Amino acid sequence: MVRSHINPERVTVNKGDIVTFYLTNLERAEDETHGFTVDHFNIHGSLEPGETIELKFKADIEGVFPYYCTEFCSALHLEMMGYLMVKDPNKKYVSAQKLKMKTMSKAQLKAEYDKTVAVNAATDAVIQSVVKFLKANHFEKHPVVKGLVTDALDQYGKIPEQKKLSDKAVKEGDLEKAILFENMIWQYMVKTADVGIRAKDALVRLVATKQSTAAQRGERAFGEGGCGGCHVIGKVSSGPDLTGVLQRHENAEKWVKDFVMDPASKYKDPYVKSMIDYFNLRMPNQHMNAEEVKDIIEYLKWVDDNANLF
Repeated sequence: MVRSHINPERVTVNKGDIVTFYLTNLERAEDETHGFTVDHFNIHGSLEPGETIELKFKADIEGVFPYYCTEFCSALHLEMMGYLMVKDPNKKYVSAQKLKMKTMSKAQLKAEYDKTVAVNAATDAVIQSVVKFLKANHFEKHPVVKGLVTDALDQYGKIPEQKKLSDKAVKEGDLEKAILFENMIWQYMVKTADVGIRAKDALVRLVATKQSTAAQRGERAFGEGGCGGCHVIGKVSSGPDLTGVLQRHENAEKWVKDFVMDPASKYKDPYVKSMIDYFNLRMPNQHMNAEEVKDIIEYLKWVDDNANLF
């Protein structure tokens, strides 16, 4: 187990088997605990970094059961999962995805293949942009970041073999199989991107200017106040990116303070209305006090001072 994947991600057993999972937490961070459970089988475990545990149970129910981490561990915590398939040895099983593709015409299969390849190319572009940032800021000088990059490259290194299999299937005219291999490539890319982005975020902290005490309090208030539910610094999420927000308005510090403390007062402001229409949500009143808002503004100043890193 390591953020954000459990290896293997697929386990198949027969109904009635006694199943034993041996779990090892491979994290390098000392405080990164992982949990583990298998749906419907009432088994649970918790692992500190470097720890190995054993979980045993009887697979007495036929079906497909997710197993997953029960400790929040990263932005893509929900990706840290796999599936246990418990089969009746007397039955024959057919993949639902394969059945779906059997009904598709050659043109539809080609379109599905092209779409999957395009998604993978876009995902790889994100990965390469993260790699460029990490190299430019000498990630190798920082052991924690270097460890995360090693984990990311471990996942990325599994892609070439899957791509060979995909290309071989295309050459043989088997687009159904090629799509399955391309989907596997996407899974590896998502996991690579997750670890890579965490490496980037860790590196930002190491190379950015030092936060003032007020900015530290502001970042804490930003997180505890729920701001991060809609705003992700350096990225457009459920709400707009706040990098540069203090450059967008006249008398910006007062504007931001007034908006945070009484959002409804600005719902008809042309700029705010355009954001409401675009994101299809309104800024809620998080009931911040004046001191918290003042600190958040100091945090946003720190963000702007380091905008090139986000």
